[in-house]
Amino acid sequence: WRRSAQDVVDAATASAERLQVKQLDLYQVHMPDIIQPFSRFGVSDIKNEAYWDGLAECYHRGLVRNVGVSNYGPTLLRQCQEHLARRGVPLASNQIAFNLITRRD
Repeated sequence: WRRSAQDVVDAATASAERLQVKQLDLYQVHMPDIIQPFSRFGVSDIKNEAYWDGLAECYHRGLVRNVGVSNYGPTLLRQCQEHLARRGVPLASNQIAFNLITRRD
């Protein structure tokens, strides 16, 4: 489970090793850190910025060629893009659910 920027770097490193490559073409954070089960009790520990810092570190180390996210809405996507831009990292993608059979109007 990713809890820090270093966890993201470690996971990307392990993925590259498993794939036997020196650099990953694209590395994405699958979901924003929106599941906060104790938020109703006033306890939350949102790690989005730590994840983004980890992506930036992977990019600057040359471990990944591009970074992206999945399942981000417009507000969080903008925040992520701005956060990465301050570190000189372009956001390459936002993978969202799209299905030709179960499209919503």
